[in-house]
Amino acid sequence: MMDLVLDDWQKEILEAKGDILLCKGRRIGATYIFALKAVEYLMKNKGAQIVCVSLVEDQAKLIIAFATNYATTKYKKYIGKGKDKPTLGSLTINRGKLLARPVGTTGDSVRGFNGHVLMVDEAPRQPKSMWQAAKPILLTTGGEIWMWGTPFGKEGYFWEKFDEAWNKKDPRARFKAFYHTSEEIMEKRPISESWTIHQREEALKILDEEKRDMSELEYGQEYLGLFMEDLMRWFSDEWIDEVCTEKPGSVGGDCSLGVDPARLGGDEIAFEILRMINRENIRHVYHEVQIKKLTTWTEDRIVDLDTMWNFRKIYLDAGAGTLGVSILDHLLRIGRTKRKVEALNSRRIVLDREGKRTQKLLNEDMYNNLRRLGERGYIKLLDNEKVRLSLRSIQYEIIREKGKASRFHIFSNYGHIVEALIRAAECVRDKTLNISIYYI
Repeated sequence: MMDLVLDDWQKEILEAKGDILLCKGRRIGATYIFALKAVEYLMKNKGAQIVCVSLVEDQAKLIIAFATNYATTKYKKYIGKGKDKPTLGSLTINRGKLLARPVGTTGDSVRGFNGHVLMVDEAPRQPKSMWQAAKPILLTTGGEIWMWGTPFGKEGYFWEKFDEAWNKKDPRARFKAFYHTSEEIMEKRPISESWTIHQREEALKILDEEKRDMSELEYGQEYLGLFMEDLMRWFSDEWIDEVCTEKPGSVGGDCSLGVDPARLGGDEIAFEILRMINRENIRHVYHEVQIKKLTTWTEDRIVDLDTMWNFRKIYLDAGAGTLGVSILDHLLRIGRTKRKVEALNSRRIVLDREGKRTQKLLNEDMYNNLRRLGERGYIKLLDNEKVRLSLRSIQYEIIREKGKASRFHIFSNYGHIVEALIRAAECVRDKTLNISIYYI
């Protein structure tokens, strides 16, 4: 296996003592270095326990994978065996343990644990309830907190501690703060076998493309690690707690499917089903995400779901040049779906069954529709961690350009579930639906 050459900033993190905070741009190698730091800590502190919390299960598994690979290379004889052998959720080494827990938006899955170190991945996106559940882990050990992530607005524990240590230089600050941007790391990372000139050139090219595609505020947050004051959340925690109360429902009734497709990359494909009892009573009854599937699989899955649920409408993210167009083309040729499927991209309704453009529908119209339904109590969504996480991730900014009307820009790094939900929620504005009232 090729040895990765550490950056100077990674070596500094590895050697740092006490409570640590890293504010960063995306994809700089933070998760990797904190996984290594966890292994080194356990080797120096026999029998200690580290609890690492992350928002989603995949990220929790990644932390364990990094730590296990490193420990296997450097400290193989100290790794636990038998019932203590490494798993997707834990690594036992030197009689100590690294536990990785996906905590979603509540932190309940870490209650009851003790630890000498609390590691928090994507710390800026962790809600207050997570910190309330997780910080008592250290109560009887006097332990440390290591946290890192990309900014997510000037609010919450991460922002408060970063502001205290980095901006205000408060000598009483609990954390030693570090700050690194994606641009800085990609440009300055030493050329080596694990980081070639070609890799650096490609990384810088991608950053240039992102800078052109993103707004200045969005790029500043995601790659420069800046707390952008003009970026706000679309759905508040209060809205989410009020709306996300539903349990999965049974098959039947007037249901609509929203689909946000993806292919073999890292994005998830989202399938979200809403049941409309009437236009003031809409229930989220089914949620499914899949990853790394071909478009043909997505087409088949839509047909399978329609066979089970017999949808009134199927709303698909499929505008000109998007991945969903090929899926739409095939669904329009299938007898049971051709009169149900409708293409909604992020900017407008683009196609009807005859392939004609119908009405203009801005992205914020769909988001406003979902938010308004929740504010009026007309819709209840599933009480599901991934659904909550996706809702929390939606941000917006108001872009003002001289001589032009102000406009909203809505974006997210985990928005696929909400993208499917806003499409399914268009059922409430579809005048062709014949709604039946029934009881559940």
